[in-house]
Amino acid sequence: MLGERLAAALGAARDGAAGIESFAHLLGSRRVGPRGVALALPEVCEGCAALVTALDSLSAAVRDGFVETDSAVAADAAVAADAAAADAACAVLGHAGVEVARLTDELSRAAAGASPARGPGRGRGDRGGSERGIDARQRLGLEASVRRTARELSGALRLSELVIATLELRPTPLDLIDVLRNWSAAPAEGRPVVRISIASSDGRANEVEGDVRAVSGLMELTVGIVSAAGVSSPHLTVSRLSDGRSTVRIAERGPREGAPAVALDVVLRDGGERAAAVARVVARRARIELVEGTGGRVVTMTF
Repeated sequence: MLGERLAAALGAARDGAAGIESFAHLLGSRRVGPRGVALALPEVCEGCAALVTALDSLSAAVRDGFVETDSAVAADAAVAADAAAADAACAVLGHAGVEVARLTDELSRAAAGASPARGPGRGRGDRGGSERGIDARQRLGLEASVRRTARELSGALRLSELVIATLELRPTPLDLIDVLRNWSAAPAEGRPVVRISIASSDGRANEVEGDVRAVSGLMELTVGIVSAAGVSSPHLTVSRLSDGRSTVRIAERGPREGAPAVALDVVLRDGGERAAAVARVVARRARIELVEGTGGRVVTMTF
């Protein structure tokens, strides 16, 4: 069953990412000595190699998922076989795979350097590298590299999960302000927290029908898009159109705009082209009109 296949592939990718995150914490712990780091390197290398395979399997499962969706609901153009959706998810997973492969090579070289083979005649006074460990400079370099990969994986899995969620959208009544308040304000490793102000002059405009995963994910991504475009403190305005639809505008606050109704600190999500492609795909599949202004400094969503 495809759902089980996707779940298994996603679970394997998450487990691999958790292993890299754990190794980053180990490298940063001063309770773990150089010997401990060197002893952990071979196992982490194996885990990274397995993660590359898991990411490839997840990409294949995602692509097949959007093909199978076509046979199940071929009459619905919004969820029919969607090459663009599969391409968006696979692009971020492919980028993550390249990053993990790079880390695998780096860790393999570190493990080889820390564990030279024993030659004939070596005695107790000539310890193997796994006993000697790695020096402080190597350790700092490895920690920076591992944390970089952990950040890339976190973003890639988040984006791919958002696309996967559109295979089975579950629309429910939502309050947009409540969705915003539920965002996590805790900074992820290496990700800055952005101050965002929110204004809503009509409480009815906050009430929409949508899948909470798609709506919250889209709003986080659009904050990332305008932030990446140079808007340091985005302002989000919720309003009601004359046709009864609700619209969300994210941009820099204008000089005439008053104090915000709500102010939140949110973790900045990816604002690169891969993330923007995911945002477009998710909006289309969730039937949310997404319009990006010139340079990405203004984004509007209409529900």
